[in-house]
Amino acid sequence: MVTFLAVGLVGCTGGRDNDKTAEQIGSSAQSAASPAARPAARPAAAPKQLDADSDSRSITSPVVGSPEAVEMPEGYVGTAVCARCHSDRHESFLKTHHSRSLRRPTAADNPTGMAFHHPASHRSYTVKRAGELFLHREERYFGNSPDTTDRMPIAELPVEFVMGSGAFAKAYLVRDGNYLLQSPITWYTSKKAYEIAPGYDTPIQNGFGRVIEDSCVYCHAGLASVKGNNPNTFVLHELSIGCERCHGPGKQHAELYRDTGDASPVPSLADKKIVNPSALDRKLAESICAQCHLDSEVTIFAVGQDVWDFQPGQDLTLNRLAYKATRVTDSADEAKTFSNHFDQMWHSECYLQSETLTCVSCHDPHDSDPPTDRIAAFRKVCQSCHSEHPCTMPLDQREHQNQNACTACHMPRAPSDVPHASITSHLIAVYQDGKPNNIHIDNNDQLRRITTSTGSLTPQELKRRDTMARTAWAVMKTRSGEFDPLINLDDTPLQSLPSADEVETLALLTQATRQRAEGIEISQPKTPATIQEVKQQRDLSQVYATQTLAKETEPTKTRQETLETLADKMMIDQAFDRAIPMYEELVQIRRNSKDWYNLAICLIQVRRLGDAEAALQQAIDIDGAYAKAYATLAKIYSYVDANTAAQLQQIAAKLSGQR
Repeated sequence: MVTFLAVGLVGCTGGRDNDKTAEQIGSSAQSAASPAARPAARPAAAPKQLDADSDSRSITSPVVGSPEAVEMPEGYVGTAVCARCHSDRHESFLKTHHSRSLRRPTAADNPTGMAFHHPASHRSYTVKRAGELFLHREERYFGNSPDTTDRMPIAELPVEFVMGSGAFAKAYLVRDGNYLLQSPITWYTSKKAYEIAPGYDTPIQNGFGRVIEDSCVYCHAGLASVKGNNPNTFVLHELSIGCERCHGPGKQHAELYRDTGDASPVPSLADKKIVNPSALDRKLAESICAQCHLDSEVTIFAVGQDVWDFQPGQDLTLNRLAYKATRVTDSADEAKTFSNHFDQMWHSECYLQSETLTCVSCHDPHDSDPPTDRIAAFRKVCQSCHSEHPCTMPLDQREHQNQNACTACHMPRAPSDVPHASITSHLIAVYQDGKPNNIHIDNNDQLRRITTSTGSLTPQELKRRDTMARTAWAVMKTRSGEFDPLINLDDTPLQSLPSADEVETLALLTQATRQRAEGIEISQPKTPATIQEVKQQRDLSQVYATQTLAKETEPTKTRQETLETLADKMMIDQAFDRAIPMYEELVQIRRNSKDWYNLAICLIQVRRLGDAEAALQQAIDIDGAYAKAYATLAKIYSYVDANTAAQLQQIAAKLSGQR
């Protein structure tokens, strides 16, 4: 498995609408308007924005029954079972941020009323309560002032979960049918106010379009499992991070003590059938924390594995390897290069010169209560190694400058990716003018592995991961508008891997050839040579996609992305009848308005206007601000219902910025 990480969008991609406008399909719609293909003279269900009695676009009640499973996965028992014998530890753990990582919404988590306006995208957000439900509402306003009455409702969905302890912020997951979505609304603790979520502060933002996958909740939920191998539909077995995320599956341990009883001799640590992180070596113990706190731009997994395959006590490197590109333009940026705690700590001399310094040297995983005197407590940790070589700065100067706090100088706080929040740098160093001394990374804009050791991997496996990482990184840069790395990348090393016929490799080759074609088309002059190269790359993507789909028959993320690639290729080739079943499969296994729109375009081309109308309605139901969908639907209705067509066209024009 290959994972791409991008700001505000972690592993989540959408279909493209191919920029086929309503005007381009007009002739097809007219010629296809046979009595059997025409929509009804009056729409069976006009878009909710046209319903004068509708207060909102969509209020979807949570699905019947609890989304948490009663039965735990094989080998697991849940934190409640652990607490029966370890009540003191459990009570202490309940004070930690981990214990509040994901929970049901309460009134305290959801202050109601006007949340905020977002001028960049001309949207307003409101939080309100309806009985037991907390609702997040999104409206699009027109004109320069958010105080205008010229606005339209886009979405209104119930909050299902609150994500985050609230130490810095609270995110919200809302439900639409079978899918959990990220809300654009975030509560920022330092401001005591709602504002736009990280990654959404752009003129064109996702709204309620980001579907939460099982990998999205990996670091926030205690335990989850996918339903039918579809990452978009998963079961939460335990909400917040619990005991077994650090100690491993507890069923055998619980059964051992249930069967032996309190009077039996206590087994040795190795025989207790549970992982005790304190008994692990530093690399294995850090793997437990790193499963969530190790950030990356690209992650390459072992063949056939994903995040849930890692278990405490294992070397995380066997499950996955994290990579990050170094982009350092001057020395002032070097402290910012390490954008996660492990990357920072592993480059610190305190870590490199020690065999014992690790996460739990400072962080108690069972208790987040701050000590009465934090400065003294953390100074004591530092002095456990530095007692013979104390700070060279005079004591009176230290006390005057920062109350003699070691971390204030050697682990300064800095802005984070979360707005209105700062975090402590874990790059332990001597800083001058905000820059760490004696820390250097080559300014070569290349990927580097983020790990202390790759010794557990065979040379062949390490080569596979490095090769896939380079391609995945180039694909990721293309998606963000940087085309040259992928255009200039030679696919031969990837094609030559022993694993070249594995699903993961074929899927990556599919994405690489598809994105390379689009990059050439966008960034290079249109010449006979570039036109031929684009065609060649798209033809290759079709070959790789066909091979991938033949091997991956389950509705995994790999199959979803590959179906999208192949369906788009069929549209480009105007093989609309071949694209239709692919889009029909996509709309059944993921929530994406562009899938429905592209399906509608294909249906119009084969003269199935009634089905196209229904598909466009679905696209609008998912994205109430989808201007192209309104415009295309208006074109269809122009032959049977001029009034509805005019209303739809007016909405499309306003959403497109046309007055």
